[in-house]
Amino acid sequence: MRKISLIKGIKEIIKLFTVNNRKEMFGSFDISSVISEPYSVSNASNIFIADHVNIGAGSILYATNAPITIKKYFVSARGLKIATGAHERRVGRFLASIKENEKNHSIGLDKPVIINEDVWAGFDVTIIAGVEIGRGCTLAAGSVVTKNTPPYSICGGVPARFIKFYWTIDEIMKHEQILYPEEARMTKQQLDNLFSLYNHNHPICE
Repeated sequence: MRKISLIKGIKEIIKLFTVNNRKEMFGSFDISSVISEPYSVSNASNIFIADHVNIGAGSILYATNAPITIKKYFVSARGLKIATGAHERRVGRFLASIKENEKNHSIGLDKPVIINEDVWAGFDVTIIAGVEIGRGCTLAAGSVVTKNTPPYSICGGVPARFIKFYWTIDEIMKHEQILYPEEARMTKQQLDNLFSLYNHNHPICE
């Protein structure tokens, strides 16, 4: 029994050492955050993960030329996919023959992705280059997010559309008063404008 416990202890130390070494590859990765294995990353030094982030297994984070920034208290289920770049189509060239160092970056193929704090992403959510996910947003399972999403909204579909706001304006203001310093809170005017835009138009997230 003692031998088994010793072997188990050594395995746990090796596992912890391996995970910590992987975290050091990232641009930043708070000690309180976790990405469950297996996962795949491209250019980890371009990925910035804040505190209390929990990303489910099977995630793919590709930040080849533009960064991925994930702010605090983000949680995702299994299968999150984020890419900050796209392939280039060019007359007279096969798609796969155009290498990264040949891409025409002036046409906006590579754009950052920002996920603000307190966001929840369901199973198999995909977030495309150039998107910013609003604070407190919920992304429904299977969504493909191609445009910015408003704070405290529920968005879903392919492409993702605004469905509704999670709370009323008063509830959001109370929530922010508890969690955020005054200078970081959304104002009533900002919330009034958001509710007016999205509740009347039901747009694709913009």
